[in-house]
Amino acid sequence: MKKILVLSLALSLVLSSCEKNFDTINANPNDPTSVPPELLLPHGIKLAVNSVQGGSLGLDVGPLWAQHLARIQYTEVDQYNFTTDVQDTPWRDLYIEANADFQKIIDLGKSTSNENYQAIGLIMRSYVFSQLTDVYGDIPYKEALLGTKGNVLPKYDTQKTVYAGLVADLKTASDLINTKAVDKTADILLAGNMTGWKKFANSLSLRLLNRMVGKSDSPIDTKAEMTRILSDPTKYPVLTSNADNIQLTYLADAPNNNPTNQNRKTRDDHRVSKTLIDKLTALKDPRLAVYAALPAGGGTYAGVPNGLPNADASALGLTKTSKIGDYFVRGATPGVLVSYAELNFIKAEAALNGITAAGDAAKAYEEGIRASMTQYSLTLPADYLTLNKLSTGTAALTQVIEQKWLALFGQSVEAWTEVRRTGIPALKIPPTNYNDGVLPQRLPYPSNEENLNTDNFKAALTSMGGSNTMKTKLWWRK
Repeated sequence: MKKILVLSLALSLVLSSCEKNFDTINANPNDPTSVPPELLLPHGIKLAVNSVQGGSLGLDVGPLWAQHLARIQYTEVDQYNFTTDVQDTPWRDLYIEANADFQKIIDLGKSTSNENYQAIGLIMRSYVFSQLTDVYGDIPYKEALLGTKGNVLPKYDTQKTVYAGLVADLKTASDLINTKAVDKTADILLAGNMTGWKKFANSLSLRLLNRMVGKSDSPIDTKAEMTRILSDPTKYPVLTSNADNIQLTYLADAPNNNPTNQNRKTRDDHRVSKTLIDKLTALKDPRLAVYAALPAGGGTYAGVPNGLPNADASALGLTKTSKIGDYFVRGATPGVLVSYAELNFIKAEAALNGITAAGDAAKAYEEGIRASMTQYSLTLPADYLTLNKLSTGTAALTQVIEQKWLALFGQSVEAWTEVRRTGIPALKIPPTNYNDGVLPQRLPYPSNEENLNTDNFKAALTSMGGSNTMKTKLWWRK
């Protein structure tokens, strides 16, 4: 009997021990249950930047509809006619994939008490949300990215709610940043430079706030928020030179090369828009030689009008028209998210809107032009600023936005956003178009949203105006 009791006791101890260590013993080391931020960060950053720089959004929608580029073959998208993948892919890549990575990084930063990973996740998530709302309008924000917590049908938030939330998130991120280490190799955007991340957060916030200024129904005091950032550079630093530009440095070869470089290896569908070349030519602007290439067949720079029928575009000749400049088709050309030039034009517009902390509008305007030139190692012509001296009133605003449009070449989704927001420059709509003569104001929501998140999809359309069309103006334009 004693032997039975002893054996029973021993067996129970063994079983207890096995149960206690069951998860450890049976864990598959090749199938981790938690992916560290060091693995999530490079994937999320590359996907987010590639989605805005490449694909249909970065190669067609942005540059064609901002009239930086034009199609010389397969011109339908230049006429605002496209297949559903054009509206589906950015939503999938940015919202479903990239932002899922950034949300995990935020959560891991909290669980490991690493405020810097929280901040990086917040900043990148904010950047992606800003792109999504600028492209589509109202989007899931407050209830987004909660699928693992049971909410797979998130409600949409209005664009003004999203913008206000992003400004708050970016302030939180900037305030979180401290001296804790971040893996420099995992941070493929800023190599662990946390001051750079602060500058990214605050400069991005100024971009968003600038679009909110003058909106009577803004949920926040936008001028006060801009003043908060601009009046305290120690606590809220922003970009101060081209060396601070927030950009992803690509490598020369695939799979880590610039998306434009990869596209041009097999495609030759794009040329520089006649709208852009005509403007640069009129200004005698040295950026023309960087933005555009001389025609292969000889002659002067020749742009292609946007939205021509295929036969008319082809008749212009592949060798008689200007391709995009060599700088932009190199494999290692960086993908810019926010530039020092853009920041100066934001400050110039803010100054024109009476925000004292933005400084002198003319000085910021001129510094924006200088920054855009030096970004490409160009020398500013001696008489350029004199010939393009900032005027006053509405004429001054037009000058600022036109120069901003020129500086945003290579960031054409931002250029399209600024054209939609301001109506500057006044672009000529292609005679053949599929949007009733109106520049597209947004991309329609992807078809999956209507099929899978039907009630919230319909509520969002009602909020924005009732139909899932490209003619619906976004909040910052109404």
